[in-house]
Amino acid sequence: GFPLVGGPAGTRPEQAVAALSKLDVGYMDMIPLGFQRVEDWQGDAIGLNPMQTAMNIALPELDGAVEPVIYGGPTLTGEKFIPLYDEQRQTAVRIGRRVHLSLKKNADKKVAVVLFNFPPNLGNAGTAAFLDVFASLHRLLLEMCAAGYQVEVPDSVDELRRIVVEGNAHQYGTPGSVADMLPLDRYRQLFPWYPEIEKYWGYAPGELLTNGKAFYIMGAHFGNVFVGMQPSFGYERDPMRLLMGKDCAPNHGFAAFYAWLNQVYGADAVVHFGTHGALEFMPGKQVGISANCWSARLIGELPNLYYYCVNNPSEGTIARRRSAATLISYMVPPMQQAGLYKGLRRLKDTLDQYHRRPSAELLADIRQQAGALNIIVAADGDAAYVAGLGHELIQIESRMIPLGLHVLGKAPEEAELVDMLALVSLFNPVPMGAGKDKLPPLPNLIANGLGWDYGAIQDSLKTDSTAQERRDKIDAIIRETMTRFIRAPRQPKLDTAALDAWLHTEAALPTGTLTHFWAWLDNLLYRIQHDEEIAGLLHALNGGYIKPSPGND
Repeated sequence: GFPLVGGPAGTRPEQAVAALSKLDVGYMDMIPLGFQRVEDWQGDAIGLNPMQTAMNIALPELDGAVEPVIYGGPTLTGEKFIPLYDEQRQTAVRIGRRVHLSLKKNADKKVAVVLFNFPPNLGNAGTAAFLDVFASLHRLLLEMCAAGYQVEVPDSVDELRRIVVEGNAHQYGTPGSVADMLPLDRYRQLFPWYPEIEKYWGYAPGELLTNGKAFYIMGAHFGNVFVGMQPSFGYERDPMRLLMGKDCAPNHGFAAFYAWLNQVYGADAVVHFGTHGALEFMPGKQVGISANCWSARLIGELPNLYYYCVNNPSEGTIARRRSAATLISYMVPPMQQAGLYKGLRRLKDTLDQYHRRPSAELLADIRQQAGALNIIVAADGDAAYVAGLGHELIQIESRMIPLGLHVLGKAPEEAELVDMLALVSLFNPVPMGAGKDKLPPLPNLIANGLGWDYGAIQDSLKTDSTAQERRDKIDAIIRETMTRFIRAPRQPKLDTAALDAWLHTEAALPTGTLTHFWAWLDNLLYRIQHDEEIAGLLHALNGGYIKPSPGND
């Protein structure tokens, strides 16, 4: 229980991470029952109680602990401690496989990459939240090849997609290419829990991904890397039924796929590619799962590495705790302001003309343009109408939208970084050093330097054209600030003297006010630009330790 360094009342994850980084091996979370009896835990659909979850799972996760396993505890019959042999056996084998990853040559490793297809039959093969899956996978395969893995990399992203998704799919009528067949008799041998599936899905092989005699294993081989397609989980109209309901189970095709990965293909590790699949939502305990929970039966002893979007730590926690996953975070695509275009841009330009030289003709033109764009402003009087319309355009222009899809290992361009850092600066208080109170966010400081009240500007945007103009000026200064910050010299260390002087001229900010802010922002910029996505996965495939992150790695 408790974190590696510290106790329940105080943790020091930085020290723990430093120590674990030196060891550089996976940190697995072995848990003895302390507040429950074995029989109570076994019969509890939730699993661990809240106290033990906090102490034995949540706190160690701050240090990067993974694969929480209950290995024993006291009993209702008075025994102080009994071992849980199924959980211990499964964990011991998985530890052995992790050690094997650190010893085995990359050229000899077999890696399974699992893509998702949800909802199926709608052209969604190989999709994940905010991730360009096939471009990212192609990039990963190239990096694996460079690292010594025996990989046959297709010439292009489109060719990779065609092989995995189309391939021979038309021959079998499947959502993806078929790489292998698992005979029904072999499935029954490999997955002894199939009778429990039959009461929900009928006698094996069922109706999904089968010809009646064998199961279709969707995917394609690229040397020692198998790229597979996770089968449909059967409840597409009610996917949460798997997690919340007790009257369900994975279908035979789903179970056959993981049995094949584990025991026929013989993968050394599996990589679930993107947010998210269905394995972690299979029926069973919510936290502190047993070897009899469906997700544990399916993943078996396979080391499970999981690319998960950094903006979704809540569901990432489910994947980590319920499918023995080591998470590797990937970035969301850069966010940018939606901006104005076509008719909206013309309307904004006309408004600017009106502010410089008001006239009845321009106002009539403005009303006509707004009507054509279906922008309705309820206001009494021309001045209120113009201010209200300006506010509507600000709302449209400043709305943040993702810029495409993220590609693993690809850093944002300068313009994208400016958008990201400008957005961050809007909300983050400015640090002033240890023991000192933080200053308000950068827009407030710039407004103060210009003799304005930023809060009052924000409050008046809907009705005051002057407030809108001041906000535009502050935004322009922030964006130019971020551009200059990104371009600032960094050898031998970050030099913001020219930037500080410019801000003093433009917004009367005293030199030195932002010293700690620049250091904090530079650290953030480094982490955005520095690739830990592909490098992190390759490190995990070598049995290494993955540091915790805000994305729940």
